[in-house]
Amino acid sequence: MFTKAFSYEREFAEAVKKVEQELGDKVIRIRYSLDYDSTGDPAVKFRIVMPDSSLTKDKLLEATQHVSWVIERELKPEETWGVYPYFNFRAESEQEAMQEPAWA
Repeated sequence: MFTKAFSYEREFAEAVKKVEQELGDKVIRIRYSLDYDSTGDPAVKFRIVMPDSSLTKDKLLEATQHVSWVIERELKPEETWGVYPYFNFRAESEQEAMQEPAWA
């Protein structure tokens, strides 16, 4: 089943970029992949690199919840694009150490 996000990938990418810019220094970058989840439903899997300073023990929950909330509020993945959002976060130093291309 194709949804709007799958059919209009360029527009979806532009919408994600706009949210990334809105979040400013709260994120280093947002990457994603359009796929299907384990139940076969359309999904967007976000890979979000954040500054190390945002992911300390005392800030981790608040920072990741805020970023997720802004993405859901502005992008409306389910309502507008027909994909269920999944969020994965990584600290900038973790990405530098791991060098995973999908997160670059």
